[in-house]
Amino acid sequence: MTTRVLLIRHGATVLSAEDRFAGSSDVDLSDDGRRQAQALGERLASEKIAALYASPMRRAFDTASLVGTP
Repeated sequence: MTTRVLLIRHGATVLSAEDRFAGSSDVDLSDDGRRQAQALGERLASEKIAALYASPMRRAFDTASLVGTP
């Protein structure tokens, strides 16, 4: 059996629009970031995903949640 690991970066944040680096700041996804995550979830909907892991940062957790529920 082959295991595939998909690494997904969080969607755009409210600071991305301002071309600012978030670093360890816990910032939210922007509307664009939510759309990006939803679109990726739709694209991966036919894949069998056994688990999703995310950091507790809101932007990462929200991205994983949106990808996991297309």
